[in-house]
Amino acid sequence: MSSIAKNGFLVVADISGYTRFLADTELEHANGILKDLFDSIIPVFERSIEISNFMGDAILGHCDNRAMLNTQFIIDFAKEVYNSFADKKELININTSCQCSACKHMSELDLKVFVHYGEYINQKLQDRNELAGSDVNSIFRLMKNDVVEKTEIEPYLLVTKKALDAMGISGFGVGKHNLSQNYEHIGKIEFVIDDLHQYWEAHRQVKRHYIDSSDRLLFDEISVKANATSDLAFLMYTKPEWRQRIMHADKIEIFNKNSSTLGEGTSFHCHHGDEVFKMEITDRQSGKYVSLKHLLPFDMVVRETTEFVSENGSCIIKTRMSEIETPNLISKILVGFIRKKIRLTMFEGFNSVLNSMVQLADELAETKKQ
Repeated sequence: MSSIAKNGFLVVADISGYTRFLADTELEHANGILKDLFDSIIPVFERSIEISNFMGDAILGHCDNRAMLNTQFIIDFAKEVYNSFADKKELININTSCQCSACKHMSELDLKVFVHYGEYINQKLQDRNELAGSDVNSIFRLMKNDVVEKTEIEPYLLVTKKALDAMGISGFGVGKHNLSQNYEHIGKIEFVIDDLHQYWEAHRQVKRHYIDSSDRLLFDEISVKANATSDLAFLMYTKPEWRQRIMHADKIEIFNKNSSTLGEGTSFHCHHGDEVFKMEITDRQSGKYVSLKHLLPFDMVVRETTEFVSENGSCIIKTRMSEIETPNLISKILVGFIRKKIRLTMFEGFNSVLNSMVQLADELAETKKQ
């Protein structure tokens, strides 16, 4: 049996309250509820993270894709896992009138997500693949901690400092709980704790800005097929150094609003010689789509949605631009004179961007083969 050591992200999604829930409730109903909750998060894992195994109340996954380095992608993934779990739990609660113990105690179930980065091997034992290595042991040990006692946060995201260094977002811990735990044979592990329920509440309230093909568009939808997964295409469009390349920019400045990570409200200033193009993220779902607001002269705005659709291991990238929005009479008058120029400039510009994404995807695919 031979295994190759890899460096990558290790992720565990752990349902808390699982043991108590099974012990105190009707087994048949309890298993049905737990299956529905697991079924809500498994597709999120399967799209982005390779599942290693199921451990009763938890899922262990890993990802050694180098494209995930120096990005917040795994943080976004963890939030999406929790949002899917919490959405399903709320839906079950709304749609059931059952008064059995399992249904009444379902609110006691919640989810914790653990993220670590390190070395591991994927070894085959009989007919099963198992992860092994010191860093695998570390993430399992991290599941035994005193986080709830120290923070009073039950549904939390635990990200080790080692993982944050690999993501290149050391500022993630600002304003959050920065803790550490000592483990025998492993030593001290430093990590950041974040409240996943807080993100879910924000996720429910955020206004979605999604330009559909049936909306009034500045020009017809542009689409290309790229040799990449939808996750990788999303990263090509959002990872700062890749975004600078595909936008053919000399420099990109990023301005975040009270956050160390990209999200709604993040602004990009793309420098092209003496010209600066300003845009702001208004909505995003990791691996699915990004919506931006392009700020034009005279307070005019064009909204964009670029969507990433999986197709047999590849991705169809689709860009749609809304008609120009005008806030006042002066800009409305000006649109009549400059709309044609704006339309042509943005059409040519985004054709070039999507073609650059196709080229970058091909280069990344070749690098992966080497």
